[in-house]
Amino acid sequence: MNHQSYTAQSRTMDLVKSAIVVSLYMVLTLLVAPVAYGPVQFRISEMLNFLGLYNRRYIYAVTLGVFLANFYQYGPVDMVIGSLTTLASMFIGRWLGDWLGSLNEKHQFFKYDPMFLRYLAMAVVFAAGCITIAIMLVMVGAEAAFWPVYGSLFISELVVMLLGIPVMYAISKRVDFNA
Repeated sequence: MNHQSYTAQSRTMDLVKSAIVVSLYMVLTLLVAPVAYGPVQFRISEMLNFLGLYNRRYIYAVTLGVFLANFYQYGPVDMVIGSLTTLASMFIGRWLGDWLGSLNEKHQFFKYDPMFLRYLAMAVVFAAGCITIAIMLVMVGAEAAFWPVYGSLFISELVVMLLGIPVMYAISKRVDFNA
């Protein structure tokens, strides 16, 4: 096999894996649609955010999944704000997780698998990032004040992400997300 065919095959596999993640995000979001939109968002699809810790292709795949899933509620505003928030949170969470991981290598303050530290960083970044979604919801007419909306989004996102840690960690032991 020459280098060009390997590259084409590799790109095709990247595209297929990304398409699967985009589809999974949309299906999991629509599966819980009554609680996936609005001031309280319990999107089980948010646990797919952890894939961004393994491979950058998943950062873009999850972002596209958010973009498409958000079409069903607030339309273009939510599609843009939600997907940009996801994209920024993915990169910040990945950077913070890597930084904490390297800090832990030097100082050994976390005794468990360092991947858990990276997961926790991603969960906190995504929960904090809900501030942009809260601002958007208040601006498009959510019937609530900013702080209660942000508080409910923060808590619901953090809960989903924390519940997703053992799920995604267990799956990562059986599926190589780095490949």
